[in-house]
Amino acid sequence: MDIVVCIKQVPDVPNIRIDEHRMTIIREGVESIINPLDCVALEAAVDLRERQGGRITVLSMGPPQSEEALREALAFGADQAILLTDPAFGGADTLATSHVLATAISMLKPFPDLVLCGRQTIDSDTGHVGPQIAEELDLPQVCGVNEIDLQGDSLVVKRLYDGFLDTFRVNTPALLTVSQELSSPHHIPLADLERAFSDREIIRWAMKDLNLKPEEVGLGGSATRAWKLHKAAPKRRGEVVTGSPQSLVEHLIRKLEALSILDEESGNE
Repeated sequence: MDIVVCIKQVPDVPNIRIDEHRMTIIREGVESIINPLDCVALEAAVDLRERQGGRITVLSMGPPQSEEALREALAFGADQAILLTDPAFGGADTLATSHVLATAISMLKPFPDLVLCGRQTIDSDTGHVGPQIAEELDLPQVCGVNEIDLQGDSLVVKRLYDGFLDTFRVNTPALLTVSQELSSPHHIPLADLERAFSDREIIRWAMKDLNLKPEEVGLGGSATRAWKLHKAAPKRRGEVVTGSPQSLVEHLIRKLEALSILDEESGNE
C-alpha cells in the first residue's frame, strides 16, 4: 500500500505572530512543531504499512525551515519526504495550499492508495485542506476518523459524529483525515533522529517543478483575504473560594451587593 501523509510545520501556539501588512502568520524565526494531528496520521500510516506492507511518502508545503519537520517524519518511519517550497507559495490560503499539495500528489508514481491528513491544524484550525485535496483529486473521503481497518481492497473506517458512531466502507484510492482518538504517536529514538538529520534526503519541488502558474499559488491563487485583525477582549478574571456552605453564601451575597446586582436590603432578608 502506497500512502501519502500530508504534514504541516506550525508555529508553537504561544509564539504565533502576525504580519499585519499581509495578514498572514509569520513563520520564519518562530519555534515550530509538526501539527499534532498530522503526527497521528503518520502513526496510522506506519501501522498500516506494518500490516499491509508498502511505502510512506510525507509531503509538506512551506518555507525551507519546514525541512526539519520532514526529517522528523523520516525518523518517525516515513520512506520518502518531499518539501514543496517556493517564495511564490507564501501567503496561500487553504484553497491555494490544497491545489499545490494535490498537484504534487498527482505527480507521484505510482499514484497513492491512501492519502492521510490531520483533521485540522492548530494554527488556522479550518479543517479545509484534506477535503479540498480530495475534491481536486476526485477521491472518496471521510473526515475525522478514529478507526481504520483493511478489508481486501477497501477500508472500513469509523468516526464519532454528533454522539453517533458512523461506519463507512471506502474503496481505494481514498483520502482520510484523522482525529486524536485514532492513535498515540510513538516516541522517536534519538539514533533515528540523528540519521534523519545527517543521512536522509529531502526532495524539493518548486512551482516550476509542479508546472504551476503564479496565479494558481500563494496570495494570487487564494480565494480569501484577511482585511483586518481584532484583538480579543480580555476575559474577566475568575475567583476560586473555599469554605463552608454558609460562608460561601455570605461571600457570594457580598460580591453581588458590591456589583449592585443585589441590594443590601434583599440580601439581609
